[in-house]
Amino acid sequence: MNASPDRYADLELDAASFDVVALDGMPLAYHDPSIHKRSMIHVLVPPAGRVEAIVTGPSANSHAALRTRCFDTGPDGDSNPAMILADIVSAQPSNPKARNAPGGAPVYVTFPAETLKHVEASEPQFVVMFTEDKQGFYINGQKFEMNAGPMLTVDIGSLQHWRVMNPTREVHPFHIHQVHFLVYAVDEKPVRDPVWVDTVNVSYGSSVDLIMDFTDPIIRGMSLFHCHLLSHEDKGMMAKILFR
Repeated sequence: MNASPDRYADLELDAASFDVVALDGMPLAYHDPSIHKRSMIHVLVPPAGRVEAIVTGPSANSHAALRTRCFDTGPDGDSNPAMILADIVSAQPSNPKARNAPGGAPVYVTFPAETLKHVEASEPQFVVMFTEDKQGFYINGQKFEMNAGPMLTVDIGSLQHWRVMNPTREVHPFHIHQVHFLVYAVDEKPVRDPVWVDTVNVSYGSSVDLIMDFTDPIIRGMSLFHCHLLSHEDKGMMAKILFR
């Protein structure tokens, strides 16, 4: 979990890869049972992002490191240099007590491919525009106010096409509470391996297209979406959304 207020973690392991099984608490197989894992050389984890992966450790008497790579946050962004996060060393194998595997069949929630393609091809039902100036940070020209009403209301039970646009000169990680979304296009071009997450980096001068999953019946009430750079959301880059 990247609990940093503003630092990106572009993770890599010396001479090893990540067998990623879940992102942002969402198993890759949950919406597509054919995908159990994805092998990745490095994994970008923005602020608020989470990754669950299986890795093969170094051999005995060898050394490896978990690193974060240098990340370009844009001309107006903060420096994110490369650094070592942890040294990885071999340890004597432990003898854990046997534990019973959790019972029950795996749970999957799949969407027909035709349904996803229809949403992808539709015009955006909502556009999030990140902007900033010397007075603060904004979503769709509005600065967050605690007493303000919701920027939009969404009826539960649907999939929606959202577009998040970032014309600024620095990156902004888009995050929404309670739901996940499928990142299927960047700069209106299809991505190779779309994934379901709840936090996505929006590079400077760029846009992302998302299929928002509002189908879960437990979603209720007033919630939030925002840039997850702490100083940006504190200075106004946040908005309310009402689920009903």
